Amino acid sequence: MLVFFILLTLPVKLIFFQKNDFILGKEFSEKASSRKSILNSKRGSIFDRNNLFLAEDIPSYEIGLTINNFSFDPKHIALLSEILGLNIERLKKRLSNKKAKYIVLSQNVSKDKKENLKKLSVPGLEISNRKFKRYYPQGEIFSQVIGLTNYKNEGINGMEFALEETLSATNGYQKKQLSRKSGIIQSEIIKEPIDGSNIKLTIDSKVQFVLFDSLKSAVGFHAAESASGVIIELNSNEILAMTNYPSFDPNDRRQLNNMELLNNNSAIDLFEPGSTVKPLALSALIKNNSLIESKIDTSPGWIEFEGYKTEDASNYGVLSIEEIISKSSNVGMVKLCADLKPNEILQTYYSLGLGRYINEIFISTREGYLPEFKNLSLREKVSLCYGYGLQTTLIQLMSAYSIIFSEGMYRPLKLIMNSSEGEEKRILSKENAMQIKNFLLQAVDKGTGYRAKIKDKNVFGKTGTARIFKNQRYNKDLHNALFIGMTNIKDKEYLIGLFVKNPQLNGDGGGDVAAPIFSEIIQTIQKF
Repeated sequence: MLVFFILLTLPVKLIFFQKNDFILGKEFSEKASSRKSILNSKRGSIFDRNNLFLAEDIPSYEIGLTINNFSFDPKHIALLSEILGLNIERLKKRLSNKKAKYIVLSQNVSKDKKENLKKLSVPGLEISNRKFKRYYPQGEIFSQVIGLTNYKNEGINGMEFALEETLSATNGYQKKQLSRKSGIIQSEIIKEPIDGSNIKLTIDSKVQFVLFDSLKSAVGFHAAESASGVIIELNSNEILAMTNYPSFDPNDRRQLNNMELLNNNSAIDLFEPGSTVKPLALSALIKNNSLIESKIDTSPGWIEFEGYKTEDASNYGVLSIEEIISKSSNVGMVKLCADLKPNEILQTYYSLGLGRYINEIFISTREGYLPEFKNLSLREKVSLCYGYGLQTTLIQLMSAYSIIFSEGMYRPLKLIMNSSEGEEKRILSKENAMQIKNFLLQAVDKGTGYRAKIKDKNVFGKTGTARIFKNQRYNKDLHNALFIGMTNIKDKEYLIGLFVKNPQLNGDGGGDVAAPIFSEIIQTIQKF
C-alpha cells in the first residue's frame, strides 16, 4: 500500500518540482539580467564676477557599435568617420575584426555630435548614458588659477582643488530589471544624483585678458623665462586678475609636457623682491618722525660691510628719504637700516604679510622666507632693507602694498564673490602710510618708475631689479624685474603687481621692463 502511494504521488511531485524549477529558473534569469547603472551628477560651475563661465561640466557620450547588428554600409562607415573625426581606413580595419562583438568608436562625444549620429539610424549604433566632461571655455588665460580635475572629475590643483568640497557632486544609481530579450521590465532610482554648487570669483575676465596679453607680449619682447601679474581693486580688495605666462590649454592636456605649467606662479613662485621691499622697510624706520627730514650722504656710490660691497647705479651724493626711494638707492637704505635692530625689520615685514601664508584667498600659496633674527650679521641685516636675504611671492607683496594704500589698514584679499570680509587690522599708522604713499608718487614722477607714468594721472609705484642667485652666487647678468603700482580709474583704485623672470633683451630691470607694462595695462583698462 505504501509503495502504491509513493508511486501514485511521484508524478505529482515531479510536476511540482519541474514547475517550480521553471519558475525559479525564470526568476533567476530575470534577476541575472538586472543591472545597476550610474546616474551621473554635474560638478559645480565656476564663473567670473560677470557670470562668464570659467569652468563647467558639459554632457559627453560614448559611441560604440554592436558588430553583429551593423550593416557594414559604406555610406554609414563614411558618415561615422566624418562625424567622429576617425581615420576611415583604420575604422574599416577595426570593423573587419571577426572576433570583436562590440567596439568603442569614440569617448567624450559632444551632445551635438550625438544628436547628428542619432539622425543617421545606423544599425548597431550604441550611445551610452550621459556623462559629464569638464570644460574650460577661456582656455589658457585662466588655467593656472582655475586649475584642473582628474579623470574622476575631482579637483587636483588651483580653485578646482581648493573648492573641491563645494564644487564636488555625488552620483546617483538606477536599477533596471531586464528580460531575456533586453526589454526593460522595471526601472527604479536607488539614489538621486546630487549636483555640486556653483562658485563666482572676483575675477573680471576682460581685465584678465588684458593682463595675460601684456605678460605674453613682455615675455616675447624681452626673451624672458616667464611673467606673472595680479590686479586688485583696492576699494573692495578684490582680485580682478591673476595670471601667468607661459600657460597651457586645460582642454588639451596633451600640450602639458611641462608639469610646472600647472603652477600659479603669482601665488607660489618665491623670489628675492629687490627694491620693491624698500618702502616696506621704510615703514619700520619712519616711526620716528624726525627721520623724515634726514639727509643721507650716499657718496661715493657704494658702501662695504663685512667684506661685502653694496652699490648704487651711480653716485647720488646727499639724498633725502624721498630721494632714496625715488632713485632706489641701496647705499641710502643700508645707512638708514644700520642702526635698526634685526627684529624691528623682520617684525615689520611679518606684520605686512611677508614670511607667512595668505590663506584668505583660497589658493595654493607659499609662506616665503624670513631669516631668524638671532645671530643675523650686520651685512645680512642691512641687505634685508634693499630686498635680499628674504623670499616672497607676488601675492604677498601685493597684500603688503595694499596696506600702504589703505592708509595702514590690513584687509584680506578676496578671490570669491560675497566671501566674508575677514578681520581688519591696523598695521601702520595712517600718517606713516600716507608718507610712504607720497614717496611712491615721487618714485614714478621723477624716479626709477617714470616709464609707468600716465598722462593726467597720479601713479604711485616702486620698481625692483633683483639679481638671481645661481650656482652659489649672484649673477650680474641675470635679473628679475618687478613693478608694484597703483592709480585711479573712474573713482576706483587699481593696484597692479608685475614680475618678469630673467629678461634677456630690451632691458633687464624693473624700470625698463616691468614699469611700461603697468602703463600699457592701465591705458587699456580705462577704455572699457
